[in-house]
Amino acid sequence: MLDHELLRTFIAAVDTGSFTRAAAQVFRTQSAVSMQMKRLEEQLNKRLFLKEGRELQLTDEGLKLVSYARRIMKLHDEALGVLGAEGEARPLLLGCPDDYVTGVLPQLLSEIQAQLPGLQVQVRTGSSAQLRELIDKGELDLTILTRRPDREEGYLLLQDKGVWVAPTADFIAPDRTIRLALVEPDCKFHSTAVDGLIKQGRPFEVSCISGNCALLIELVRRGEVVTTLSSCCVPADLYRVPASVGLPDLPTVEIVLQSSARHHPDIGSDRIARLAECTAEQLQAAG
Repeated sequence: MLDHELLRTFIAAVDTGSFTRAAAQVFRTQSAVSMQMKRLEEQLNKRLFLKEGRELQLTDEGLKLVSYARRIMKLHDEALGVLGAEGEARPLLLGCPDDYVTGVLPQLLSEIQAQLPGLQVQVRTGSSAQLRELIDKGELDLTILTRRPDREEGYLLLQDKGVWVAPTADFIAPDRTIRLALVEPDCKFHSTAVDGLIKQGRPFEVSCISGNCALLIELVRRGEVVTTLSSCCVPADLYRVPASVGLPDLPTVEIVLQSSARHHPDIGSDRIARLAECTAEQLQAAG
């Protein structure tokens, strides 16, 4: 019989791509996680992981196990939810990056209230990196994130494109220095914008760096800067710079819903998948 705790750790390792982050999610040391995965491999008599540098890659056998592990843990969590002691439900602790507060979060909250009426939600904002750390520590039940490249973390909510946003078309005339306000450097939009402008030889200056999307939007509204945003987050009154202007092409990002390894007692993996699916449908319809 497969130990469900080994499977829970296995899923955490797959979702995070790291034994270190998996250890934080399941409240164990990294060495304990490594031993757990060794035990799981011994039980199955199969190699599940390939180590390439710092990256974890699944073998063919590991890929086969993932879907079964998720189904087993779904039934396990569902049984605990049904048989668990009744009592006052604790709030759902939900994280959301600042830039998705207006474009993604309302749809998710709507689905939570529709599927789990009466459940209180406490929202915490921050960067994806900050929220990823909080969910690893068990301080959040769910969080919206920008998926990292080459990772399978979370349930996909939306694939969205980065766009340039300016006060007016004249603000980005070829003969003037572009004054920028950008998100923090760990965001793909920041590095792509700066590197792209350097390669184009286009004069620019970064006047402000902030993780607060509302501030960036307000600076654009005041006619002071150009910024980069996910398309879903651009207010209707701001000017989207068309591709024909020739500014560097911004990347596509995947916005996902990530759960803690230990789920909220009222929200098992099946419920999380359903919330993500319905929210994705809302976002696609709105887009």
